[in-house]
Amino acid sequence: MVMDASKYDLQLKKRINNNTADGPVCRVKNGRMRMSQCDLYNNRTEVKVINGMLIINRVIRADSGNYRLNLESSDGSETSRELQVIVEAPVGSVEVSIISSSSGGMSVFSWTLNGDPLMDGNSSIDLDKRRDGDISCSVKNHVSHAQKTIRLKPCPSLDRFCRFDQSDPCYAALEHKLNLLMVQDAIKYDLMLMKIINNTAHDPLCRVKNDRMRMSQCDLYNNIPEVTVINGTVIINRVIRADSGNYRLTLVHSDGSETSRDLQVIVEAPIGSVKVSIICSSSGVMRVFCSSEGDQILYSWTLNGDPLMDGNSSIDLDNGTDGDISCSVKNHVSHGQKTIRLKPCPGSTTAAVTSSLTSAVTTSTQTSECVCSVSLVFVLVRCLQLMVLLGLLGAFHMYMRHTSGKKQEDQKVRMRRFREGHEHTAEDS
Repeated sequence: MVMDASKYDLQLKKRINNNTADGPVCRVKNGRMRMSQCDLYNNRTEVKVINGMLIINRVIRADSGNYRLNLESSDGSETSRELQVIVEAPVGSVEVSIISSSSGGMSVFSWTLNGDPLMDGNSSIDLDKRRDGDISCSVKNHVSHAQKTIRLKPCPSLDRFCRFDQSDPCYAALEHKLNLLMVQDAIKYDLMLMKIINNTAHDPLCRVKNDRMRMSQCDLYNNIPEVTVINGTVIINRVIRADSGNYRLTLVHSDGSETSRDLQVIVEAPIGSVKVSIICSSSGVMRVFCSSEGDQILYSWTLNGDPLMDGNSSIDLDNGTDGDISCSVKNHVSHGQKTIRLKPCPGSTTAAVTSSLTSAVTTSTQTSECVCSVSLVFVLVRCLQLMVLLGLLGAFHMYMRHTSGKKQEDQKVRMRRFREGHEHTAEDS
């Protein structure tokens, strides 16, 4: 605040809504805070004044704001100074991640690549998926900074190659490259590629002559710059859903004769990240779920390397199963896999491991046997309780009969003695 606080009476105010009259205040005299007049830092033991310096040992968010310091000299004159305080959380650990996107780019949190500056100010940047090297992300604010560097590797490719003379459908990966071979030597032919929609002359087509697309006669790929023809191959750099369909390639020979070939193209979204989760049920079943993005997904399972059930996205195992469970996911254009460690469910008392699909009949039989066993134990316990109760009732009944008989005998003895005494009295008279 000041170099020599003993020369002044100080008053520190926090301005609220640009109004100094109602803001909290703290008075300092003879270099010491007057706690009875300090509602600004009241009850905060980590705030103190030493040698004209206000020390806050632990800053909080509420310490941000605009402050005014009033200095009153010994002659009664006053001066004021203002300061804005901004509290920022320091930079924590820096994480750099890579996403290989189906659009052909990589998104990273980064600023430099191999030491060369890239884009500043954004938390992500797009690179060609074939880039490699050291990518660094530097993060800073007004109070701290940190950096993280990771190694880039080219993203795996899902490019597809098909031929017009193949009999099987052509499967293409959505938003990836498709290479569609028409003929080996396209310069020998005039080519016409048509997408069959209504099988009429109005279906979209594209003409290729001298191995070049004639853009004025290509309403099939009109105004789509990512489609080119090179060496008799149609190259679609970024496949879209609309590329699915039935195609007919017509070849016009130099003598005017024509031949045609048909091909079906099916576009599928590739497999995304594979996730495996577990739910333990009270019925003694451990249900394992597998999920992923993509089209026409096929699932397969293994437990400790042994195959389980194929085709379903979930399987049921015994609660006591442990080991490594793997879910493999695939379609016609890609595949993925996830392996996790299984542990017996909490409270499980069985150690059996289910390594193959149990039929519904076996499951039903096991369930019935379990229910019967439980029912038999329940009946035996109830019978034992009933026998104990009947024994107690019998003993109580015998005790009561014995007690009642004894009381009647004592009463008869007393009556007999009473009569005998009465008869002796009469004889004496």
